[in-house]
Amino acid sequence: MGAKVKLAVAAVAVGGVAAAVRRRRVAKTREWVVMTVLREPRELTGDARPDALARLAEHHEVRVTAAPGGRGSEIAVRPATGQARESLRAVKQLLETGEVLRVEGQTEGRRTAVGRAVLPAAKRLARRSA
Repeated sequence: MGAKVKLAVAAVAVGGVAAAVRRRRVAKTREWVVMTVLREPRELTGDARPDALARLAEHHEVRVTAAPGGRGSEIAVRPATGQARESLRAVKQLLETGEVLRVEGQTEGRRTAVGRAVLPAAKRLARRSA
């Protein structure tokens, strides 16, 4: 084989590998995020669709199906942005409990003697691993 042919074959191989890597990256960002919710599918589709789920569907592709074993519904979301997982968790909490739980800072209280002793060591270890 001539040098030009070898060079052309190598270029095609490199181009194919680069295309496969790009496809894999795009596929990873467009994977479905699925959660099971304790609601019947008919409560989550059509006119009965909750507002929170409708807002989620405005920005992402959403599918609602019956969960296996009659355990409610599966809500599958194909994210358009990176916020789909957090948004779906909030929708699940809202549908099941009626509120979205948030953690804001430490609750009132004092650290125990063990907690006060361990905290500086944990900070040192965190700095070493960073």
